[in-house]
Amino acid sequence: MSLNGHAVTDRTSRSIKARKIEALLGGNLAGLNLLDLGTGSGVLADYFHERGAHVVAADRDADFYCGSLPLTMIEGTTLPFDSHRFDLVVFNHVIEHVGDVEEQKAVLAEIRRILKPGGRLYLAVPNKWALIEPHFQLPLLGALPRPIANRLVRWSGKGQGYDCYPLSLSQLVAMLGKCFSVVEDRSPEAVAWLVDNELHGLPRAGMQMVPSAILEWLRPAYPSFVMLCHD
Repeated sequence: MSLNGHAVTDRTSRSIKARKIEALLGGNLAGLNLLDLGTGSGVLADYFHERGAHVVAADRDADFYCGSLPLTMIEGTTLPFDSHRFDLVVFNHVIEHVGDVEEQKAVLAEIRRILKPGGRLYLAVPNKWALIEPHFQLPLLGALPRPIANRLVRWSGKGQGYDCYPLSLSQLVAMLGKCFSVVEDRSPEAVAWLVDNELHGLPRAGMQMVPSAILEWLRPAYPSFVMLCHD
């Protein structure tokens, strides 16, 4: 999937992201047939490969790819893989770049097709209601009507238009539920991992003091969501 110029190429931050994904998946990826779909720079794919997974890196944009594995090119929402090939598909902050809701549904159906029985989808996506949209760093951009969002991006000088389609928690759960019988929201665990491994000093201490009930109440407002899906 093309990131349309939004690929993250910093190896340090990508390596931290890979460690978080591995932890949320329960560790021990060795031997799994893994597809890193929308691989971007390829850093995640390299990390999973080093951890012993049999990795395929795929994207429809090779401009930012600097990984060590061969890159499989993709066109549209059809995935060029046999049915029931993969144990795990990692779809990390990519679905918002696929296109509108219908295109997102189409690629999720394709992911379901290529997963083995019992296979899992790891999916992370920004919250459309995030206070600061992560790609353009503009306030509430994902929640604005598309014509207004396009004008704001152009007015800010950050692009020709808003080319991302983030999702709310309810939209995401409903969409995933059409393809998978089990949709696990791992966002709280992702936040806990971030606090323990990425925050330091007062920010970490402050987050550790927030009651779990408040964190649960705030879940629809998390800046991003992490889901683990399977049958």
